[in-house]
Amino acid sequence: MARFPVRLPVRYRSSRRKRKPGKWLLLLAGAALLWFCEQGLWSLSPQLLEEAARAHVRSCVEEAVSLALEEAEGPFVQVERDGEDRIVGVQADAAALHQVKEKILGKLERTLSGRSTVTVPAGSLTGVALLNGRGFPVPVRLGFTGSAEVEFQTELLSAGVNQSCHRITMVVHARVYSQSKTLEAQAEERSASVLAETLIVGEVPQAAVLGR
Repeated sequence: MARFPVRLPVRYRSSRRKRKPGKWLLLLAGAALLWFCEQGLWSLSPQLLEEAARAHVRSCVEEAVSLALEEAEGPFVQVERDGEDRIVGVQADAAALHQVKEKILGKLERTLSGRSTVTVPAGSLTGVALLNGRGFPVPVRLGFTGSAEVEFQTELLSAGVNQSCHRITMVVHARVYSQSKTLEAQAEERSASVLAETLIVGEVPQAAVLGR
């Protein structure tokens, strides 16, 4: 008796994979968040924008000063002594101070101006007063124009009985304002750093001056 092969039904699988709905949900959530942020930017208060701009200035100044002082060579003062090792003259090192000043201004010229990302609390984008200043940080891109000045100050202070302190302080004054007409913001920051302190025991020398 002849036997014939039995053919079983073949099941075909579709080559198309079912797309997981999670990916689309993430895309929709991202788009909704972007739209929410764009709409909320119009409700940002001038105080909040000013604080964000001030944080940008402060960060730029701190970075520039830190980098310049790390690369500075030698002390910022020149001390003259007599045969008995007494200080008879204190003078600032003008070349060293000028080098620090140029490095700070060069760094700030590159970082203060241009587009920068600042952060604002998410609650401030809702327009609800109770949520203002609360929530996770949301990045906001602002275009800044900035400028900076660096000056040095010298002081001769009393440091006790028959003692004086000659101090050199560097003051960095930076300011920025936003180029956007819809998101107007401006801020300025002053930072003071003590570069050198020289303790003088006895009579105050005549040449305790700051070189420029």
